[in-house]
Amino acid sequence: MTSNQQTLAEPAAPAAPPIKRGRRPFGLYMILILLTLQALVGVFATFFYGLGLLLLPGETWAELNITVIDLLEPITLLVITLVVVIGLWRYRAWGWYGMMLLLAYWMATDAIAYFTASPEYASMLLNVVLVFYLNQREVRDLFETSVADEVRA
Repeated sequence: MTSNQQTLAEPAAPAAPPIKRGRRPFGLYMILILLTLQALVGVFATFFYGLGLLLLPGETWAELNITVIDLLEPITLLVITLVVVIGLWRYRAWGWYGMMLLLAYWMATDAIAYFTASPEYASMLLNVVLVFYLNQREVRDLFETSVADEVRA
């Protein structure tokens, strides 16, 4: 390479500093603990609810008017929440994206409830606060990973 080519060449961009993952922010701890508790309560509630329905006579089933489809949504959300919590605990990018999708679902159901005259203001406020918190730069940086990090894990 000649000296003329060296002056025209651009310097290499500095490498991004490694992300320190030693300590989670307090807010992220609270989100993880609350989601974990929600998932555990959901597991126990589903178990005891299912056990109670199994022990009830058939006439009670007819009076409650419960179908398998009615139980499918909460059980699916429970499983998804458990997977997302595991991803968040392990600093996985897919855990962060999964949490954003869960929040989008919950905000959509809150909007539907609002327009059907049964608003849940506390849930609406909590979901908006969670979205803003999880989109802060310091929190997003915890979950950004390169392809090499994902391969090593």
